[in-house]
Amino acid sequence: MRRLAPIILAALGSALLGCHVGPPDEGKAVPVLEPKRTLVVPEGYQGPIDPEWPPRRVGSLEVELAASRLLREALEANPDMPNEELAEMQRGLHVEKGKIGAFHYLEVIVGNMRHPDDKLPLVILLHGRGNRPRVPATTIDSPVPFRMFIPQAPDPLGDGFTWLAVPTLADDAQLFTRSLSGRADQLAPAIEAFMRLRPTLGKPILVGFSQGAIMSFALATRYPTLFAAAFPMAGWLPPELYPTPKTGAKYPYFFAQHGGSDTVVPTARGRATVKALRARGLQVDYREAPGVSHVVSADMADGVRRGVRRILASYTTRVRRGPAPRPRG
Repeated sequence: MRRLAPIILAALGSALLGCHVGPPDEGKAVPVLEPKRTLVVPEGYQGPIDPEWPPRRVGSLEVELAASRLLREALEANPDMPNEELAEMQRGLHVEKGKIGAFHYLEVIVGNMRHPDDKLPLVILLHGRGNRPRVPATTIDSPVPFRMFIPQAPDPLGDGFTWLAVPTLADDAQLFTRSLSGRADQLAPAIEAFMRLRPTLGKPILVGFSQGAIMSFALATRYPTLFAAAFPMAGWLPPELYPTPKTGAKYPYFFAQHGGSDTVVPTARGRATVKALRARGLQVDYREAPGVSHVVSADMADGVRRGVRRILASYTTRVRRGPAPRPRG
């Protein structure tokens, strides 16, 4: 996989052409973080809730979990189950749930797997502010089955959960930045633990919208050797957290997208992040959607699906596939 990585990233870089941001400002000082403070969501504070993305799958999560339990039990009783029987039980998605450290999560396997414990590529999906993990209504049309890790942010907010103590435009910018760095440092070990728990092929791919995109930027820059690529939509990175790459350091590929009329996570902040990362030698493609506010447009979603699918296609000879699930109804 190491030998394939440069080829994959080069292909992505040429395939996902976007708008380029001009050269960085020279000599601009980067702010310094204040000493650490206790990070809590201010009492009674709500702030903006991110639009739900991706849309949830229609139906009951409990039904999905029960069907997946039945399949796992059947495979444990008969590991050599004939493909015909396995096809009868396949639903196209295999859903389980668990908890690692502070993070509850959903695990969703997409595609015609042979067994849920097989070694599979991993996509990490990070939800937005005030939302929670859900089984996506639509997924990537992948040439191979793959596993999704969908963690839940630890702090309650409204009817959902939040990764960060305050939103992007909060008055307390230092609390926002400290909250982001602390949460990334908490989540990265949980991702590594999940990869040890669930057999993983290659390095994971990060996908997130809004607060999930902000987390994606932070994780991929603070833990560059852990990830293959990041696909943040409507995200940014505070200047205090800009990376300082060392000579020879390798960072993941980034494909960042942002609505051109976003005021919740202002477009200018996304542009500045792309500009700063490029100035530090990171490979970042950027696409801006004119007139789009703080949402994921169809074109933005398609761009992510195409990019992730290209990475997954590199595993076609290394993933064990099961029978295609039979049509239902």
